[in-house]
Amino acid sequence: MSASVCCLTAYAQKDTTEVLDKAVISTRYLSPVSVGGLELPIMDIPQSVSVVNPTRIKEFNMNTIDEALRDVPGVTIIANDYMRSQYKARGYNMSIMYDGLPAYNSLAISQQLDLSFYEQIEVLRGPAGMIQGAPDGQSLGGIINLVKKTPGKELGINTSLSYGSWNNYRGEIDINAPLDKKGKLRSRWVFFANDRDFFYDRSHARKAGAYGVIEWQPFQHTLFSLSYAYQDSKGDVLYNGIPAIRENADDQSRNHIDVDRSFNPTPDWDWTKWKTHEIFFRMNQRLAEKWNLSVKTNIRAQHQENKYGFAGTVSKDDNLSNYLRGYNDESIPRVTAAADVTGTFCLFNRTHHLFAGLNFENFVDDKQYLSAYQKFEWGDPFLVQDFQIPYDKLNKSKMKVTQGGVYAQLQFTIVRPLKLFLSGRLSTIQASMYDFNNSDWTVALEPKLHFTPSASLLYEPVRQITIYASYSDLYVPQTEKKADGSLIDPRTGAQYEVGTKMSFWNNRLNANVAAFYLRDNGRAYKTNPAENTYVNGGLVENKGVDIEVNAYPINGLELMTSYTYLDTKITKSSSGDEGLAFSPVEPEHSFKFLAAYRFNGNILNGLSLGAGVNAFSTSYASVLTPERNQKPYALLNAFASYRLNTHFSFYLNFNNITDTVYYARLGGNGDYFGDPFNFTLSLRCSF
Repeated sequence: MSASVCCLTAYAQKDTTEVLDKAVISTRYLSPVSVGGLELPIMDIPQSVSVVNPTRIKEFNMNTIDEALRDVPGVTIIANDYMRSQYKARGYNMSIMYDGLPAYNSLAISQQLDLSFYEQIEVLRGPAGMIQGAPDGQSLGGIINLVKKTPGKELGINTSLSYGSWNNYRGEIDINAPLDKKGKLRSRWVFFANDRDFFYDRSHARKAGAYGVIEWQPFQHTLFSLSYAYQDSKGDVLYNGIPAIRENADDQSRNHIDVDRSFNPTPDWDWTKWKTHEIFFRMNQRLAEKWNLSVKTNIRAQHQENKYGFAGTVSKDDNLSNYLRGYNDESIPRVTAAADVTGTFCLFNRTHHLFAGLNFENFVDDKQYLSAYQKFEWGDPFLVQDFQIPYDKLNKSKMKVTQGGVYAQLQFTIVRPLKLFLSGRLSTIQASMYDFNNSDWTVALEPKLHFTPSASLLYEPVRQITIYASYSDLYVPQTEKKADGSLIDPRTGAQYEVGTKMSFWNNRLNANVAAFYLRDNGRAYKTNPAENTYVNGGLVENKGVDIEVNAYPINGLELMTSYTYLDTKITKSSSGDEGLAFSPVEPEHSFKFLAAYRFNGNILNGLSLGAGVNAFSTSYASVLTPERNQKPYALLNAFASYRLNTHFSFYLNFNNITDTVYYARLGGNGDYFGDPFNFTLSLRCSF
């Protein structure tokens, strides 16, 4: 697990804005946001943090979590298929938190709920384990906190209807309904439905869901909240990309296959279903002046069932593809709970802050499955034979991960411009596998108490500038075994980050510059390639720079730009890849730019125009097959919106205007083409 100075929680859920000379300017840089347990301004957080707030989600007409994260600095989106994605930063996978609660293995085998259920998305780059706890082996890239919508005290209805390329139909309704005259009992209800095709042949997806939340405030400083979310989705002929090609079965090289983007190698009988139920409870209670208690519980039950046929590597000599055909029936229940106390106290004539708490998570992956490889002629998916599912002969697997810990963060004001952050987590994690023969659990990872510290210094030379340096300890348990049969030691290491944050001209120019170095030591290392035994010998070193600038130079004009440099390196390994990139799917250089202009007070009043460019350097499927790569490319997007009156607005979005051919994923089950030029036309209504 990794301890961090900061972690995401779910306190601040409002997009605060102020009007400066008739220009609406986001004040998220100075106003408190839900980062660090303590509600702190981003300026006071000694790590790299970005927020996708409700204003940006609405004005850029975002409908998916992928769209919301597309322009976040340093985040790379890797498509699993058209129903799930991975998110990477700083060389590692990121982890999801739901309203500030941790979620183990939350991306690899989980589908996320629809963006319409969420108020905003908070992104912290770099290790963040003080609240998150132990990550799965690769999730050290940061955390994405999904903050659900909450009710307001006024009655309101917001609806939207949209149509886009490839018969993409979508509808939403968001109802804010107070349940009593005083506003102490209030509710919010969200419903959506989406039905669409894709640019690749024969694929189709349907998704629908509902979300409801009720808040009760019996006293001024007491708040109870209970919510329920449901989502049902189904995909037919799931697209998994185009496999690589080689000369023959002995050839170790892998190259792209030259096919049209619309070609889908998946057979017609392939299908996938997902169902998700989620219950969330929260209580906020003021204990005394400047002291508050928060208790939260999240119960999520997710079920996936799919029958699949994935095209495998093609050999030129016989034109055969090694298809993986199979069936999977998987239940993924998880329960998470936390209790936190935040407060302010005075010592040595100065004000200090404390955040302390404990959390617990129980995660289960229970599945029945069957899979086998068989070769079929490449180029005609109709030749891939269907099969009957032998329900009585399925393999079974059941894994359970239980973890918990206590944690605290102290923010000391040493002198007025200098603050010291001290954080730590005392925690344990246990992993078990179910033995179906003996009907009992077998412990795969023994629980051990471990303390993981972190520290930061933050200096404010003037009101508009903060300078910080932070240290975050790493601790990741491993399940590989030594020659004597015992587990090897956990991975250790640290992230070091220095940076500065600036806000000038009455919040019209905000900037964040950070440099980091991450050392991941003691990774599993094979001493003998012929034996399946390991020692702690591997080493990975990642370093880079994040730059983010948001500017409002004139009334109505908003500019957002970022640049990320990332160097990931395998320093020591037993796999023959020493000196090569640890995360080749992430580009070394990425540049993101957004501009939006809102016309006010003239004949074009109500019109908004915007454009964005995302540019990336070369990335690779694997360091061992550099020929299978994505050359540098750039994507140009644009939008226009028109506010007809206070009730009706129209939005028109264009993506990949230049129709650039690129891959949204390299490797894995196949090279996944990114979307060609496409559009979405939307009507939004507010009452």
